[in-house]
Amino acid sequence: MKLFWQIFYTGLLLPLAVAAAYLGGMFHPKVRASLRGRRGVFRRLKSALAGLEPGRPLLWFHVVSAGEYLQAAPVITRLTAHGFQVVLTVSSVTGHQWAAKRAGQPGQAAVVEFLPLDFPWNMRRMVRLLRPRVVVYTKFDLWPNMVWAVRRAGIPQVLISGTLQPASLRVNNRVGRSLFATLYRDLDAILAVTGEDHQRFALTAPDHPRLLVAGDTRFDSVLDRKQGVVPPPLPPAFTRGPVFIAGSIWPADEARLFPALRHVLARHPDVNAVIVPHEITPSHLKEVETAFEGMTVLRFSRLDDPPIPLGGASSPPSPTPRIILVDSVGHLSALYYYGSIAYVGGGFASGVHNTMEPAAFGVPPLFGPRYHNAPEAVEMAALGLGVPVRDGAELETALFSLADDAAGTKAMGHRAAQFIKAKAGASDRCFQLIKELAK
Repeated sequence: MKLFWQIFYTGLLLPLAVAAAYLGGMFHPKVRASLRGRRGVFRRLKSALAGLEPGRPLLWFHVVSAGEYLQAAPVITRLTAHGFQVVLTVSSVTGHQWAAKRAGQPGQAAVVEFLPLDFPWNMRRMVRLLRPRVVVYTKFDLWPNMVWAVRRAGIPQVLISGTLQPASLRVNNRVGRSLFATLYRDLDAILAVTGEDHQRFALTAPDHPRLLVAGDTRFDSVLDRKQGVVPPPLPPAFTRGPVFIAGSIWPADEARLFPALRHVLARHPDVNAVIVPHEITPSHLKEVETAFEGMTVLRFSRLDDPPIPLGGASSPPSPTPRIILVDSVGHLSALYYYGSIAYVGGGFASGVHNTMEPAAFGVPPLFGPRYHNAPEAVEMAALGLGVPVRDGAELETALFSLADDAAGTKAMGHRAAQFIKAKAGASDRCFQLIKELAK
């Protein structure tokens, strides 16, 4: 069956996928940028590898995008502290942007590059060039020719923070199970996040000798970032009173959130808000400002400038901003430091984003109805540590409930922080296994 999939995947599925990507790149800038980023990858890698320390063992990590990078980060930090060098490859432009900014810093990957297209000759060349002690994948992103090339070279490979959704074709489709069975068998270890993930992996790889539950490294990631956070300076009002943080929100979130937030700010003059849109194009930032017309909104990049009222109020607004609109990336985690209540975006779009970050800072999160993509959000909702809402009316009710009960909200946030701490430790378990395989 493995030989069949090697022929079928390489001869048909992969060429079709690559052709579709090039076609899609004509219409989607990120796809086009991803393909462009792969040009010259081997030349850049060869040059970067020449700058590494000879004799130090090298590990190859691969992630899809920024979220999976954050899962890998605490494991990479532990391994580099132990003397390993790490080369990190990514599939997406977002992942490359996140990781490349940190490349070469203490505790980070020494080299960050795009993963070449998954043709056999590319993957054989990668293996010869890197000669890694161990190859590490995160979550679920396995490229068949990469896995097969690493196995042929006799290099150990492991999947960490492994997750499988119930609807995944890797689980509930015979063709998907057949393909991924050949890949899972070539992995030396699969470290699943939860018992449910373990059961779903076992449906595809029932006899795998090292299929284990190790937890989610993202808990360690958010705690590591919290420990090293440097909060950006905000106006004095944002350090004295309650602060509502809207994190990584999509237009579908905004349509429900903004009317509710206007009402809360009107009834609670001591509450201020920080809005972090997922999309920070100039036109969208202007739309957000228009939604709060009549209130004093200040962009994050202009914190040192005097606030400019947007007009529309019957009387001049206070010169002190009630709302800070974040217009650049990379600040959300540190901004949760100031938070009292948070809304985490994505729950009214394709799926909720990271609810761990506000919880780690003791900030209880609200989120939309599509949160079952995140096991931690499901568990937090069941334990009363996070508040899922189904529509704008429920969101407004939940917001007022938390804003009206400061003591109860603070207590909920404290319990949420304890929940995050109790889940830590997966990165240490991954570190120990990778270190063992690297011998």
